[in-house]
Amino acid sequence: MSIRIRFSLEPRKTVFFGNKLNYQMAETVAREMGHKCFRVDSFLLVQLCPEGYVWLKWNKHKLQGESQTNIAGPGFHAAVIEYLERLAKREKLKLKVDDKTGYFVKKDFLAMRQKYFYQWFSELIELVSGWEGNEEFTFCWPALYYVPDRQEGRLITHIRSFSFQELKGMLGSGMSVAFAKDFFVWNEVEKDALFYRNSALVLLNQSCYFMPSDRSPQDKAVNRLIIELLETALSMNPELSFPKKEYLEICGLDGHEPVNLREVNPMPEELSVGCRRHLIYRKIGNMSFGIPGNFLYDETDKSCMDHYYDGKEYGGHDYYIYAAVFEGRPAEFKNKWFEEGETDELLDFEVGKARARAAFYKPEEKDGEILYGMTAQVLYGEQRMNIKIISRKPGEREWALGLIKNITITE
Repeated sequence: MSIRIRFSLEPRKTVFFGNKLNYQMAETVAREMGHKCFRVDSFLLVQLCPEGYVWLKWNKHKLQGESQTNIAGPGFHAAVIEYLERLAKREKLKLKVDDKTGYFVKKDFLAMRQKYFYQWFSELIELVSGWEGNEEFTFCWPALYYVPDRQEGRLITHIRSFSFQELKGMLGSGMSVAFAKDFFVWNEVEKDALFYRNSALVLLNQSCYFMPSDRSPQDKAVNRLIIELLETALSMNPELSFPKKEYLEICGLDGHEPVNLREVNPMPEELSVGCRRHLIYRKIGNMSFGIPGNFLYDETDKSCMDHYYDGKEYGGHDYYIYAAVFEGRPAEFKNKWFEEGETDELLDFEVGKARARAAFYKPEEKDGEILYGMTAQVLYGEQRMNIKIISRKPGEREWALGLIKNITITE
């Protein structure tokens, strides 16, 4: 159930270009068109919009790649073709495209959208509206990303969560296509007001920490981009259904003076957007662990442990974690891990199928502040998860212990 474009670009004559030169070609054209570029391992990743990516790889004197377009929408599908054609023309490259929708050849946008994207969306709504009570609680959620916390009675998508009641209403009305404009990021050929509003909703739902811009460059960047996108949408269409509550919240976090919303058409109050308001889950080996969604990842920490934190002035928590795997033998507790300070309490307990041990330490003064620390290990099979949590205020023992008990086996 996906719509994809696969392609290759190669010189019209047999000429060898190095990887760097060809990626530079693709990057130059992408940036001229206002797109973002990233290097991921040996791939070049071009981002045209939230949830809209093109992957390129140099292989046997060709630039080859693909793009999954059904989540970002038909406008994104057309934009990918435009980008590839412009790159081929600029660099005099031979372009081969596998596009099952036929848009690459016919350029009939309305037919492509109706037959492929709207049909796909209708089938998707029919499928997921019957998931209530099952284990599935996400759909169209980005791969290789954190897993959001379950929301009771709702299915979580890239753009927001939908209640089962809302999904069944779409299906029962026979007009599910009418709701597609609120699902696809890029529904038209042009970037209209809905494009900018929906782009902001994706960022609010997936990326926003809902923390002050002063906390970190990451907070400032995402908060200000959301504000810019929403204000652009409103300027283009003042009658657009608008996430008023969320907009005012982000303006407050950024210290930004909001635009006049007196005549705005607010989106429903029950709109559920913002997965990072809750716990989020990441996986290491055969275990999944949950951390508060507003925690930042410390990219400067060069130790063997992953470090997540919320900032001394914004909660004062540090969460360190890493896993060790012992091939051919079951994992065991390591006593030294529980000697980080003067032990106040040592607990042994089970976490589902796993065994766990946690040590809480008496408060310790360090660098002019009082720290409340705990360490823990969780064992399952040949893997041992090692965790260290630091708080800067008393009374958070149960909170820290809850994060340990929240670890699950994912095999």
